[in-house]
Amino acid sequence: MRFLKYLFAMILIAFGMLLVLNNIGVYDFQLGSSWGYIYPSFFIVYGLFSLWNYLRKKGGGWMFSSFLIIFGTLLLLDRFQYISFGFWDVFQLWPLFIVYIGVSIINSKQEGWRQYSKGTTYSKGNSHFSIGDYQQKQEWNLEPLNLRNLAGDFYLDLTKAYIPDKTTPISIRSLAGDVTVLLPEHIDFRIDAAINAGEIIVLNDIADGINRNINYESENYPNASKKVDLFIRLKAGSIRVERI
Repeated sequence: MRFLKYLFAMILIAFGMLLVLNNIGVYDFQLGSSWGYIYPSFFIVYGLFSLWNYLRKKGGGWMFSSFLIIFGTLLLLDRFQYISFGFWDVFQLWPLFIVYIGVSIINSKQEGWRQYSKGTTYSKGNSHFSIGDYQQKQEWNLEPLNLRNLAGDFYLDLTKAYIPDKTTPISIRSLAGDVTVLLPEHIDFRIDAAINAGEIIVLNDIADGINRNINYESENYPNASKKVDLFIRLKAGSIRVERI
């Protein structure tokens, strides 16, 4: 992913500059001790950058951004000996997910019916909110879906599903995970996919890096009676849609 390449490049640049300062006697650089200050700073900087984009409505997300800022800040406070907090103490931050769920409920715009993608609607009765993986691999009846997940993978094999003779909307939202959707060759579909950090693959179209999106509509979609409307949002992970 391009994001990982950029992050690796930034680490190399910072590492090289520190070595130069060490060689000319400006800064006493010791890799073991300095690295403990460097990587928490990257978390904070990227979190602030993502939060700034979110506030300007140019991508990013407040949950992912705030988590990185909080995590990085706690790590730096440990390095300066204000508190005791190590990298693997990240699991102690799990109550933040409860806070995020509460804030999301308050800010939720899904009251009664949710509308998206040019007027398509579906009821909250088909909504699922969970932590963990969601899979549909056996024979099943496809109906409108509204799937939400804090972390986990989604795997939808529509080649084994009975697809009704109408437009069927599927909405997937998650903080982190991988989404895989397999479609039959004869089914037309439309997709609006976006990810804050990761990769999107829709047939032969590929987008990877930071704040990526793909909008695709199959050629016969407007006139097809049996079709699928996909709406996917991820903070981090991957999205893959294939025809088989």
